[in-house]
Amino acid sequence: MSKRKRIIALLVGVILLAGTAGTLAWLSVTGVLVNQFGIGSVTPSVQETLNGKVKSDVKAKNTGTAPAYIRAAVDIYWQDQNGARLWDEPVAGTDYVIAWGSVSKASASNTASSWVVASDGYYYWTSPVAPMGKTDVLIKSVTEQKADGKNLVVDISTQAIQSTPDDAVAEAWGCTVKDGVLVPPHGGA
Repeated sequence: MSKRKRIIALLVGVILLAGTAGTLAWLSVTGVLVNQFGIGSVTPSVQETLNGKVKSDVKAKNTGTAPAYIRAAVDIYWQDQNGARLWDEPVAGTDYVIAWGSVSKASASNTASSWVVASDGYYYWTSPVAPMGKTDVLIKSVTEQKADGKNLVVDISTQAIQSTPDDAVAEAWGCTVKDGVLVPPHGGA
């Protein structure tokens, strides 16, 4: 082999060696990036005090991990001694007395952090509730006046939906969000 071929072979070897070493050095310096995605949850619950035949301080709580809008349905009915629902409906003011918290009718001028009743029968809390946060009082108290062998049942059920994006509450409940305030569907009750 001629001297010239040896020099070319040596240069090619040095270039390959340098390229391999550079690649290994770059790979050893490059770190690993792990993207972790957490799934948020929205889980409402009802907080209330029951003292004999008086239910009071009824609030909703977000026990989930993400901010959420909350709505509640209130169902008041009679139950017999065996727990079966009866057909005749209790009459407010006669069979029971209810004191509501600060509940207003739905309108375009809803304020943040208040309960609003809409014509769909739901009571909407107009601000997002933070994880482990609570709403203000929906029902201050409900007291049974006369029973005639029946039990008065005041059933409060809650639903929650993530507060972001705004489209989530629009798609699920038909509400809109204006300047951070939830506007219930269907207008006033």
